Amino acid sequence: MLRSLAAALFLVLLTACTVPAEITPAPNIDTVLPPVQLATFTPVAEQSPAVIASVAPVSHFWQLLFPGAEVTRTDDGLTVLRHAPNLVRYGVLFEGNPDNARFLSQWLDEAPQAMAGVNCGFYWDHEGEYLHMGLLELNGQRLAPVRAKWGAALIVRDGKARIVRKPKKTIPPMTFGIQGWPTLLWRGAVVAELDETDVARRTAVGVDASGRVLWVVDPQGGTLRAFAERLQQQDIGLVDAVNLDGGASTGLRWREEPGGPQSGVDSMPIPCVVTFSPLSVP
Repeated sequence: MLRSLAAALFLVLLTACTVPAEITPAPNIDTVLPPVQLATFTPVAEQSPAVIASVAPVSHFWQLLFPGAEVTRTDDGLTVLRHAPNLVRYGVLFEGNPDNARFLSQWLDEAPQAMAGVNCGFYWDHEGEYLHMGLLELNGQRLAPVRAKWGAALIVRDGKARIVRKPKKTIPPMTFGIQGWPTLLWRGAVVAELDETDVARRTAVGVDASGRVLWVVDPQGGTLRAFAERLQQQDIGLVDAVNLDGGASTGLRWREEPGGPQSGVDSMPIPCVVTFSPLSVP
């Protein structure tokens, strides 16, 4: 009996003295996973809505002519002159005698300081003399009067340019003005009821959302509506635009240095040309 009690007491003492196996504490989740960083929100200042033109692939580049003026040729054949209205010296070359009409390239050769030239608006034969149809003005000298309530006109005044739809005869003097017909784009939208039938070479002038003036010629030819829709695409980006004389009159040429070789689209003989020079040219 005493032997059995001694054996039981020995087992109890042995169990109490045994060191239990080490237990690995549960990981602290804060040391295993980095604390979550909440993104901060910075409010954006409200902006005025901008005119959004339809998207077209932009694979061409602009070539600088002189500070404030550049040219490009698009993949679909348009030739474009773009300039800031306050960084260009305008010129007008006009010949009323039909026998003395010239190719655009010839007109530009006669103005060696001009870096670019484009055909004017429409003209008509009045008793054997060519007259410009609608407004044509340079430095306050009105070379042709406003044709009231007809088409639209590019007006450059105080270094800023805008398209005026159906200008009035009493329009004040300006640095440069030219009128055409019909209006193609107005406030970012294609004008309703443009012709969708007749195909011809096209010329237009317009203003983009940044206030720059763009002169665009399409020597391939198209309808007025197709031309207007092309002008509002992203790579051209006109907001307001008016059609100028097209067909055989279509032409836009430039050169990289005064008197140098020319590039661009030539016209048939025409009586009127608008030229562009840097402000530094007297």
